[in-house]
Amino acid sequence: MAIALESRTAPLRHLAEHAGDVARACHAMAVRFHGGGRLLVFGDGTSSSDAQHVAVEFVHPVIVGKRALPALALTADVSTMTGVAARDGFAEVYAHQIRHLAAPGDIALGLAADGDDAAVRRGLEQARGTGLLCVAMTAAHGPPPEAAHHVLTAAATDPRIVKEVHVTMYHVLWELVHVFLQQPGTLR
Repeated sequence: MAIALESRTAPLRHLAEHAGDVARACHAMAVRFHGGGRLLVFGDGTSSSDAQHVAVEFVHPVIVGKRALPALALTADVSTMTGVAARDGFAEVYAHQIRHLAAPGDIALGLAADGDDAAVRRGLEQARGTGLLCVAMTAAHGPPPEAAHHVLTAAATDPRIVKEVHVTMYHVLWELVHVFLQQPGTLR
């Protein structure tokens, strides 16, 4: 058991050491929400269910009194995903949706627990080109930094540990976005 816990210590310490990066991403997200933007979340494999988890956390906060914020998991529409994948290839499933659903004031959050995922990378590239704020949550080898404005890295190679760190990250994102929104003077 000690070994299992020790393997999680360094990635969580890394996250704590990069708290400033997380706070900057949260602030930028809060600015976009304050301006009427929506959150579009996406990821493949187990990250697809995390994308849905993130969206529901923002749309339907479990903490009473916290403001609901507009969020959509691009992974939830199986018909659209499989239709785009059949015609254009799986790497285009998020980029296509962003092209047709997103507005320049929105936020793209790409989750890549396995590192550099082609569909997540393309989604972030499309989002950035459309004018969205782009946040990537990755493993040690994630999308290239130019694909996102904010890259939050889980410093682990084990995808299970990366996922655990990502869960912590997106709960912190949710919490700090609300902290900033409760202090609108910080959003200038």
